[in-house]
Amino acid sequence: MIVHGVEYHFCTASSVTLGHDGLGLECVRGDQIIFEIFRNDETLRFEVTLFERDVPLELLEYAVPVARELLGNFDPFVPS
Repeated sequence: MIVHGVEYHFCTASSVTLGHDGLGLECVRGDQIIFEIFRNDETLRFEVTLFERDVPLELLEYAVPVARELLGNFDPFVPS
């Protein structure tokens, strides 16, 4: 996606660490992560983490519905 002449890419990444169990959609420019929308399966919440200031609103508006579709429903860990 190109916003204000800058090209951004999106990719999904899973994460299983203490307090961070779920799936995320990362927005990347070059080799820098700009922000992540994360489906946290421990808290059952979607979270946005900005790694840069001044993220274009158009980029977030595009990414939120994409993240909801790609990341799917919550899959909470249930101990056996």
